[in-house]
Amino acid sequence: MRTYGGKTSEERRADRRARLIEAALELFGAQGFAATSARAVLRQAGLIDRYFTESFAGMEELLAEVHDEIHNATFSAVAAAVDRTAEPAEQMRQMVDTIARELERDPRAGRVKLIEVVGAGPLVETHRRRALHQYTDATAALLPPLPPDASLNREALAAAVVAGINGLLEEWLTKSFDVSREQLVSHAVLLFRGVEQAMREHTG
Repeated sequence: MRTYGGKTSEERRADRRARLIEAALELFGAQGFAATSARAVLRQAGLIDRYFTESFAGMEELLAEVHDEIHNATFSAVAAAVDRTAEPAEQMRQMVDTIARELERDPRAGRVKLIEVVGAGPLVETHRRRALHQYTDATAALLPPLPPDASLNREALAAAVVAGINGLLEEWLTKSFDVSREQLVSHAVLLFRGVEQAMREHTG
């Protein structure tokens, strides 16, 4: 295989793709997806026009890729941080605290993950919902089981908890209310405990 500058053509292509993703993260996080053009991303990445279509069919596909990189890194951090032997509410606390710390560490990622992907197009929506479903599955595993004939659905309740926490994170990130990260996590755990207790009472 031919190399140039010590790299194969595939390695150079992967490097250009990574540069486009990083450039997009910077621009989406600073000025938003709608205000960012492919040419602006190329300029930020220091690449010429033909290298965009080499990696992406369009801006929506690029946003979906940026979202996936953010989500995969965050979800991996959550998986590493959560103590599976702890009680469910404590695992939820660890989960939300890790997510909040990741968003706090890189506000660009927070804006993309929570704001810019909403309403950006059907492809991005598919990726966004797939990520939410991963958190829903993780949350459902922490909730108490329900009997087969129960009128409640554990997955639906987990989805409601995730939606509520997602809303809390967005409001916190945009400073719509003045709470610390610790307070944010406490609110999220309170929400989880409320659903958890209601489920126990329902089956008690």
